[in-house]
Amino acid sequence: MVHRIEAALFSQPSPRPNISHILVDELQNPERFHTHSEVSLIVCFGAEALEAVLKLNTEKPVLAILIRKNTFYNLLSIYHRKINDSQYPISAIYLDQSLQRQINLIQTIFPDIDYKSSVGVLFGPGSINQQEELLQLAAENQLRLNTIYVNNFENPVAVMDAFLDEVRVLLALPDNRIFNPHSARGILLAAFHKHVPLIGYSQSYVKNGALISLFSSTKQIAQQTAQAILTILDQNQLPVPQYPNEFSIEVNYQVARSLNINIDSETDLHHKLLVKEKANSQVLIKQGTQRA
Repeated sequence: MVHRIEAALFSQPSPRPNISHILVDELQNPERFHTHSEVSLIVCFGAEALEAVLKLNTEKPVLAILIRKNTFYNLLSIYHRKINDSQYPISAIYLDQSLQRQINLIQTIFPDIDYKSSVGVLFGPGSINQQEELLQLAAENQLRLNTIYVNNFENPVAVMDAFLDEVRVLLALPDNRIFNPHSARGILLAAFHKHVPLIGYSQSYVKNGALISLFSSTKQIAQQTAQAILTILDQNQLPVPQYPNEFSIEVNYQVARSLNINIDSETDLHHKLLVKEKANSQVLIKQGTQRA
């Protein structure tokens, strides 16, 4: 990932920034970090790196990448940091896809889905704060959600078994309490046996039985990170936290055939989602103009 970002930076016509690599282990000695007094921006790769930097209480601008949105805000809460703090500026490029993009994908695959057939979503402690936003987006897009909460003491596979009888498609959201190495296979098998397609958030889910996954590759995130770095250094200001601009789609066509689902090619699906996102952005711009 580091090499991809460097390659993206050096391919730009802009002046090349000087880059220093610091491992998390080296931050055990704060003096090692503070020797880099000329640093203009800190880019943290993942949650462990971000937490290590937050412990330093540095006033240097921080950009976190390769991190889930929920994890990012959880760490901000733990270390009493907030967005738009001029003294401790911080932002992120999330690893997650936006909820609107995932709803667009569902409606693209199942154009006839509506209030009569529901989208199932399992929420756990790490994803429950997304429930309100997802319910609102579903209502705006004429979708019916069927949600259930899995607490720390419940087996997600057992909880989902009866739940699958009530939904047409299952949307997986990143939550280690529900989707983890111990439960993922059981969830995928249960969904397949109930003929409920599962929409995942990584390539591994497609390889293990999900119908489709929506994700951003390391190359795509590296390109966005490089552009963000150049913009930050040029304007001396962090952007707001953002989802990946570019995304990839991978389909398990064997699962699609087994579930008797006709699905477009990955290229066509990608194009249709881009068209939907452009239409969504135009609607938002129009609404903003009307308010103004």
